[in-house]
Amino acid sequence: MNERYLFRGKLLDNGEWVQGYYVGAVGYGDCDEICNINLVSGHRVEIDPDTVGQCTGLRDKRGKLIFEGDIANIEYTEIDGEVCFAHEVVTWRDGGWVLLDVNTDSYCVLDGKDNEILEVIGNIHDNPELLDGLPHRRNIQY
Repeated sequence: MNERYLFRGKLLDNGEWVQGYYVGAVGYGDCDEICNINLVSGHRVEIDPDTVGQCTGLRDKRGKLIFEGDIANIEYTEIDGEVCFAHEVVTWRDGGWVLLDVNTDSYCVLDGKDNEILEVIGNIHDNPELLDGLPHRRNIQY
């Protein structure tokens, strides 16, 4: 399976995360209340549409696949040499995958160069508290 075409979502019946190919709504039109994912096994399951997220096709420093809605812990160095950390959300913006600073609505492009400094630590659905009260990045040097 090509990873960049993977999606994930939470099952409606028990809230467990599953991955597979996105199918959409049962009928035609947008996915309002129930979405479907075809699992690798070929079984179709119903998932919560609010939890659907596409795989970026990239992996973090531990080799974990990065999905839309993941919260990433990022190590960076400020201009003064201080090593700092920030938590940012993986999202699609302006035609590409980005790391969004929810405090400032600023972002940087997510590319394969970030793998050594980026670690997925949760997601916006299971761990929204990870984004509370965090300082935003400023004067970043990679």
